[in-house]
Amino acid sequence: MDEQLQLLKDGNEEIFEEFILMHRKEAVNFALNILKDYYLAEDIVQDSFATFYVYRERLKSYSTLKSYLFSIIHNKSVDYIRKNNKSIYSNYDVASTISPEEIVINKEKKEKFMKSFSKLNEEQKNVLYLYAFQQMSYKEIAEVLGISLAKVKVTIFRARKELKASYAEK
Repeated sequence: MDEQLQLLKDGNEEIFEEFILMHRKEAVNFALNILKDYYLAEDIVQDSFATFYVYRERLKSYSTLKSYLFSIIHNKSVDYIRKNNKSIYSNYDVASTISPEEIVINKEKKEKFMKSFSKLNEEQKNVLYLYAFQQMSYKEIAEVLGISLAKVKVTIFRARKELKASYAEK
């Protein structure tokens, strides 16, 4: 077992602090994409890190620390939305990992892509977001969203096909 993972499981606060610093920004971006409210996303992520730490012994059932964290964030965000009857997922543009220079250079292409992306169904958006923007593996996506590995593969295949067709139309 990885030494850092073992230290984290043992409750090493210094290692946990490093983990938070390393993943906080992308965790907030992920929650922001779901919740569409920066302050709420911050609260959910903070709560998710606490849950991660409290239930750190469950780490062995996940392929990576990040997939475990993101599954907690996803579940807490969806729970919040269900409890408060909010709509879920609509604009994945908010937390894109594209640099500001690339945004300026590729603005027209990006807008065209985002219009095509927004036409996908919610499941396809979720899976592609985690795959493309968070660079998660199929296995990690399956863990985060609580779906089968086969379902992830099929969803990505169909979403890419739809994106290609939609993007080519314009």
